[in-house]
Amino acid sequence: MKKINLFAASVVTLFVFPAVAFVVGHFSDSFDYFSIFPEFFSGLSIGVGLLFGLIASGLGILLLKLDIFKNVKSFYSEIFADVEIKTPDIIFYSLCAGIGEEIFFRGMLQEFFGIWPVAIFFVLIHGYLNFKDWKKSIYGVFLILISAGFGYLYEYFDIYAAILAHTIYDIFMFKLLLKSKEKQT
Repeated sequence: MKKINLFAASVVTLFVFPAVAFVVGHFSDSFDYFSIFPEFFSGLSIGVGLLFGLIASGLGILLLKLDIFKNVKSFYSEIFADVEIKTPDIIFYSLCAGIGEEIFFRGMLQEFFGIWPVAIFFVLIHGYLNFKDWKKSIYGVFLILISAGFGYLYEYFDIYAAILAHTIYDIFMFKLLLKSKEKQT
């Protein structure tokens, strides 16, 4: 994967996913795009999102450090093998994913299909459920729980809690994969 491709995918996620949600909201009688965003966000929402993101990423890191998941971590580290990624890049990519994906998946799709079907779909399209690789699928089940957690954050707090948790999770997982990549070279 080239850095420009990662940048392009991030920008598409940031702008196209919310645009699709906006268009659906425009033509839907049952979904209002602007209802995704409360007028004000609370410190509690931000605190809960931050805490969930830290706990989820900590658990993800612990899982991927287990010997049983060594190949899973290596597989995802290899995706970035030829890409020079710095901390500002990681923050940018993680923000794009956190904002774009949460607006699309939690803000829109969850309104139509519910928390658990969207969580499963989210993990499925990210390639973590692979019935030929049971270890990757076990990690995928963990990610379904994390994704559902984002859904519950949106449901019981707001979109900002879900975005923050997702962004924090991605930042720490990127860091882990890049550290793993550096050890392999």
